[in-house]
Amino acid sequence: MGFNVIRLFLVCTGLGHIQRGYESFSQECFKALAADPAIDITLLQGGETSICNAITLWNLPRNHSFTKQLGNWFVKYPTFSDPYFLEQASFCFSLISYLYQKKPDVILFSDFALGTMLWRWRRISKLSYKLLFSNGSPNGPPFSRMDHVQHLTPVHYQTALDAGEPANKHSLVPYGIQINREFTPLSSIDQNALRQKLNLPIDRPLILSVAAINKTHKRMDYLIREIANLSEPRPYLLLLGQMDQESTAIIQLGNQLLGAEHFQAKTVSLTEVASYYKVADLYVLTSLSEGFGRVLLEAMGHGLPCLIHDYGVTQYILGEHGFFSNFTTAGALTKLIQSVLASVDDKAKWDRHQAVCDRFSWEKLTPAYVQMIHQCAATNNDPSMCCHE
Repeated sequence: MGFNVIRLFLVCTGLGHIQRGYESFSQECFKALAADPAIDITLLQGGETSICNAITLWNLPRNHSFTKQLGNWFVKYPTFSDPYFLEQASFCFSLISYLYQKKPDVILFSDFALGTMLWRWRRISKLSYKLLFSNGSPNGPPFSRMDHVQHLTPVHYQTALDAGEPANKHSLVPYGIQINREFTPLSSIDQNALRQKLNLPIDRPLILSVAAINKTHKRMDYLIREIANLSEPRPYLLLLGQMDQESTAIIQLGNQLLGAEHFQAKTVSLTEVASYYKVADLYVLTSLSEGFGRVLLEAMGHGLPCLIHDYGVTQYILGEHGFFSNFTTAGALTKLIQSVLASVDDKAKWDRHQAVCDRFSWEKLTPAYVQMIHQCAATNNDPSMCCHE
């Protein structure tokens, strides 16, 4: 299919500041689309990274002490006191000059607050860029301030259509992932050597969870309690993810119920995570809802069995390769861990890796992204028009 070249801004305020699915997606999406001649892409990020040709914009990082202190000055105004909102607003302020300099046709973003600000600026400035929202949170309809919406799973795509949203405004395109076609898992000798290098034990199974280290969403407390129910010697539990205000309590609980010699929680860079997937025996994600759960692709791409709560999103991503249970029930994960560890199937590693390649590799998905971007660019709208607040 022939396309005219589209000037695309890919914006991610957290890239360079924090580790989330948004950030890893933005980094890989930039690399994939930069290689496509139909897209002239510019990546605008919130912090310095090693990504070539990315532009870092000044902003107030949400985790910076000054941003939090500034938020306290606006305590009477909840929206303005939110450090996340301040990060988005300051980033948007820095972005304005680039909108005039480079005149993008489409802006692809994942942070809803930033999209709302760009929508407002478009009304004021009469610029003609189109807004393409990657709905990874996910947010629900209506999407009156977006020109096009990318849904990552059929569940959320259908929710939008059931609410009366026009079908031509929405695309079902999952997250892509950078993955090698060839899969060579480590030998037991090499795996033990890498574990020693990472200061991890070699004498027991290793359970890995890569997610924000919190209680409210990722439910790390449930994970710790379920592993504590296992008979000794228990597997070693490693939590990798972004720390927040709930992390201290999670770490205290892990040390209390499992012991510091059997448990660890820390934050590592995106490039370091792969080493930990290579040495793990299984992966667990205990959240009850996700917009997508990109970490599941990472884990399954390394051949790991993935233990997850059973609902529409995880069924779509993992299908026959997932290990599902009802994680709202005490003891459910404990039983699932026992079952999976007792039935290790080395051949299944290759099947899981291949499933990710076939469905979610950038090689497979880049054409769908290009088509979606051009569909958004072709949206017939008047940027000066107002919609209902």
